[in-house]
Amino acid sequence: MAKDMETKSIESRASNTPYILAGIILFLVMLTNILLVTNLFNKTTAISTRTSMIMENVNQFMGQFNEANAKVLLLTAGIGDKQALVDDIDLNLENVIEAESTIAQMSNLPDLAIKRYTHAKSAVNSYFNMYTKFREDWLSDEYTEDQIANDYRQHLQALHVTASQMITAINTIVTNDAGKQRITGYRNFYVILGAMITIFLLGELAIFLASRFAKKSREALAEREKNLAEVDAKLKNTRQKANDLAVMNILTGMKNRYALDNDVSERLETDRFNIAVFDLDNFRSINDTYGYDFGDEYLASVAEQLKEQFSSVAEIYNITGNEFCFLFNRDVSENQAMVHAQKIQAVMSQPYDVMNLSVQLTASGAVYHYLPGDCLNVNSLLVKLDTTMRGIKMNGGNAVTSVMNM
Repeated sequence: MAKDMETKSIESRASNTPYILAGIILFLVMLTNILLVTNLFNKTTAISTRTSMIMENVNQFMGQFNEANAKVLLLTAGIGDKQALVDDIDLNLENVIEAESTIAQMSNLPDLAIKRYTHAKSAVNSYFNMYTKFREDWLSDEYTEDQIANDYRQHLQALHVTASQMITAINTIVTNDAGKQRITGYRNFYVILGAMITIFLLGELAIFLASRFAKKSREALAEREKNLAEVDAKLKNTRQKANDLAVMNILTGMKNRYALDNDVSERLETDRFNIAVFDLDNFRSINDTYGYDFGDEYLASVAEQLKEQFSSVAEIYNITGNEFCFLFNRDVSENQAMVHAQKIQAVMSQPYDVMNLSVQLTASGAVYHYLPGDCLNVNSLLVKLDTTMRGIKMNGGNAVTSVMNM
């Protein structure tokens, strides 16, 4: 049994192996897919974020610079209050310096963009240095708009143009670099997609092969189980037949002495019940007169009648050749048991037609109203019953009495 269980366990693990492998492959496919897509998403997001930040800071830098230049142009045109315009230009200068510090902290800028930004920063710094140089003169009432315009054309205008060109170049470079990185990202995406398709196809192939293998394993296992079931059924049938032969009288089809022992032994110490034995009087004369075959047929006829009429009230045993034992049901009282015993004696004593001959023998019986602990074993129980029944036979037979009354 232990070997069979071990074999089944091994077979079960073997049949599950393909599915386990398929599950592992699919898990790896999903995990790889998640990791690669996540990585691609993170890179794309990083590119977009970095590009956006660069553009925002560069535009802020250039926006403040252009605002300052526009106000310088207002000074050259004599439009607005000089002091207010100069104060605004000073504020733009502070904002440009702040924007420069922010851009300086940014990393991963393209090399060419860094060069262009260096030139733009140099031009802007030179612009504001020149502005600082002329600032006090421009605030003087003696300094005319034409003089301011002349200073602007000679010293500031070229710096503004240079800075604007460099900033435009930076935007172009950063945009192009982001585009290249996106193209690389798309290329990686398609590489990943191709890899995923390949892995998926391999996974599908593995599952297909696993299902084929599992199907063959199940068919082989089913065939083996079928064979084992047939063998087991045969063994059970053989075992049942052997058990039946061990506890059954073949001639009458009733349980025998061994079956009675199995059914009653455990009840002797705790139960009260009614039990009776009956024996045909002078049965030996039948065998001597008509032969054993006739005697067997006679016993079979008697047994058939007993089973037909009393199986509902008692378990019937054919404990020896022509001796029958009746273990009455638990709901049968002492008085009812005696009534049934009288009827049993009458049935056994009636005429029977055997081999075209009518034969009649009388029967004797003993009824025991058993109490817990009366007997140590079934053998002593039957001795009491048989002793009582022999006493009846010695007095002529054809009667039923109780063990307790003897």
